[in-house]
Amino acid sequence: MYSDLVTFRMLLVALVFGLLILPYLDRRQDRHRELVTLFAAFMGFRYLIWRLFETVLPFDGPTIEVVWVYIVYIVEVLAFVEISIFLLIMSKTNSRHKEADLYQASQTEFPSVDVFIPTYNEEIDVLEKTIIGAKNLDYPDFKVWVLDDGKREWLKGFCKAHNVNYLTREDNSHAKAGNLNNGLKHASGELFAIFDADFVPLSDYLKRTTGFFVNNPDVGLVQTPQHFYNRDPIQSNLYLDKLLPDEQRLFFDVMAPCRDRWDAAFCCGSCSITRRKAVDEIGGIPTSSITEDLLTTLSLLKAGYKTIYLNEKLSHGMSADSLEGYFVQRSRWCRGGIQCLLLPEGPLRAKGLSPLQRILFAPYSWIIQPITKLMLLIVPIVYLLIGLSPLQLTTTQELISYQFPMFFAFTISMWWLARKRYIPIISTASNIFSMFWIFPVVVSSLIKPFGKPFMVTPKGSGAKVGVDWYIIVSSLILILLTITGVFINQVPELCIIEYTDFFPYALFWSTFNIIFLFMCILLAVDTPRKRKEERFRVNEITKFEGFTVVVSDVSVGGCRVIHSQKRRIIETGEMSEISIPGISEPFQVEVKNSSDHSVMLKFVDTPIPLREQLITKLFTGHYDNSIYETGNWSGIFWKLWNRAFGKEIT
Repeated sequence: MYSDLVTFRMLLVALVFGLLILPYLDRRQDRHRELVTLFAAFMGFRYLIWRLFETVLPFDGPTIEVVWVYIVYIVEVLAFVEISIFLLIMSKTNSRHKEADLYQASQTEFPSVDVFIPTYNEEIDVLEKTIIGAKNLDYPDFKVWVLDDGKREWLKGFCKAHNVNYLTREDNSHAKAGNLNNGLKHASGELFAIFDADFVPLSDYLKRTTGFFVNNPDVGLVQTPQHFYNRDPIQSNLYLDKLLPDEQRLFFDVMAPCRDRWDAAFCCGSCSITRRKAVDEIGGIPTSSITEDLLTTLSLLKAGYKTIYLNEKLSHGMSADSLEGYFVQRSRWCRGGIQCLLLPEGPLRAKGLSPLQRILFAPYSWIIQPITKLMLLIVPIVYLLIGLSPLQLTTTQELISYQFPMFFAFTISMWWLARKRYIPIISTASNIFSMFWIFPVVVSSLIKPFGKPFMVTPKGSGAKVGVDWYIIVSSLILILLTITGVFINQVPELCIIEYTDFFPYALFWSTFNIIFLFMCILLAVDTPRKRKEERFRVNEITKFEGFTVVVSDVSVGGCRVIHSQKRRIIETGEMSEISIPGISEPFQVEVKNSSDHSVMLKFVDTPIPLREQLITKLFTGHYDNSIYETGNWSGIFWKLWNRAFGKEIT
């Protein structure tokens, strides 16, 4: 009885902490955050110490087994380093809402601002919204500059028609960084804001951010979060577009405010505003890396300026909406982070950075995560097919005493810190999914970090919907190897390994790996985009066909109205018109579908001024179709089940 209590003691401690203490803690309080992160770090450190002195150093077996034990342990240490840095970041947080409110309420000085929209090959369906949104900013002194490295005449004409500045250059040297530097040569504003071609600023963006520069001469850059009005491949390919936050919500909503608390906020390429004088002092936008945003941040910090983060939705744009775009984007981030690490002005060698800033700006996550996820898949296969165990001199009781509490502590801490933006199974599956492409990028970048050109993320009509056969075939091979290993060791005549306390654990591990890999296969097939334009929920009252109706959602291409007549109020195929609140004139519409409670309408031959009003209304106001928290677990389960075995989503 006593030995059982000893075995379960730390697991019970973790359960008590998670069930009886954690629900009563306040995420806004740094002391509470420190308690949670220290608890998780302690459980992890306790496990590693036990592993080292009880299962690694004492083990004396064949050389290949000893080497394998050390390799697995080193990877565990790397994983703990990554988690520890994450916990350190998350142990404090910061909010600048009140500061922004104060500055906006008292602001009498409005520095001039240049709004840069760098572009290369984006289509009109993407650029139109950004340009119209930027020209309709609510601010007394700003200029919009479209910086076109694609040298497109149609875009030049579009900019002229909308009274915004258009710039191009003779060559495209240094990609986006060079494009921005060319813009700086022609512009003269005290500040400059950057919005990628697919990001639309809300009307109050400049009023919410410029006060930080007016009141703090040492502020060099203000970054705001990137929100998305469409769904990323993780959401759409798992049919979780209404139940799962986009993949970057964890970073922008949770991690970035914490980094700000540690003076480690950084420019994310778009939705930022920068002091011109500060950039001039560092010699312009740095061009040494394909992630010019991170390098700009480091250069500003080195020069003594602060980079801060305002966690308010002040813009929204398009996430990568295809597998191609998803991996082009993340491969660029990974390679650029490694490039920065190796540069003289990078986090390791740049002067003027604190030791903590050097740690927090290192691309440790990009390097460590693919390695740990690959080992997660390989370890059970090596054990079942070759017989090399990752854990030696270990009993089930010891796993329950040391490893289980660690996993539980990490899970509940992450759940509490992430505020419903994290689901362990889906997060692990998406990280494994990314690993297939990111791991080769890590290896190639460490061998040859420079020389690969900047790749623009394809989005909108420029993105290709497809199937990633590399991931599908790789996943199927790993599933087959895992199942083969399990099967062989169930047959006495074929058995490779002797039954040990680790064998049931290996079966459990293998089962989860098969689930993860199966989800990777689902993720590797792009679901067709059903709509050309994204809908925004508005729920506004208007008149249609003589009846009072509710406009439930609107896109640039049409709208849906709900009525209470319990009969069709118009037939499919008929033409009519409808007034949208806030738009000066009614829209001509074609009825695409009509039922006894709703009507689907398509806008027909919309005049350009009316279309511009609609874009301004939808994209620069505060309409929001983002998902901020995970839905209920049962809903997520049935959506995943339907994705795997049910009908195609409609």
